[in-house]
Amino acid sequence: MKFILNAINKRKRKRLKINRASLSYNRANHFGILYTYIDENKQKAINDFADNLRKDGKRVDLLPAITKQNADNRYFKTFKIDEVNSFGTWSNNNVNLFIYQQYDFMIYPDLKLNPELENIIINSYSKCRIGFINSKTDLFELVLRSDLEYDISHRLNKLLRYLKKLK
Repeated sequence: MKFILNAINKRKRKRLKINRASLSYNRANHFGILYTYIDENKQKAINDFADNLRKDGKRVDLLPAITKQNADNRYFKTFKIDEVNSFGTWSNNNVNLFIYQQYDFMIYPDLKLNPELENIIINSYSKCRIGFINSKTDLFELVLRSDLEYDISHRLNKLLRYLKKLK
């Protein structure tokens, strides 16, 4: 299935034309964060980042991909990676709402990308996609590198400082 989804993603990257533009941090109102739920430490770092955005009057939507059954009920909007078919159509309404929401910034804080999450990022109607993965496919409009790659709190704090400097 991943082979077919990879081919679908490659074709959509070439054909799907969405008007993208970066806004200043002061003018941005709506942020979306797509990530894979791993443990409570990562979730705490993402919640802290989202709280900092909310303190500045921003609206934040979180969409974690879960694999464990017990994580399903902890968060309002979640999805499982196996809820996509071979043609890139999602059966989960949370994913479909996330894709069609016009976020000012969509943030992908993870360092690994699988075809299912790539499909969401490609189809996203967000104005600016931010990630920490440098890919050949120009998946993100803004790619940040961090000196402490595997410390998600450090990466997100650095991202917040950078976003606040955008004018």
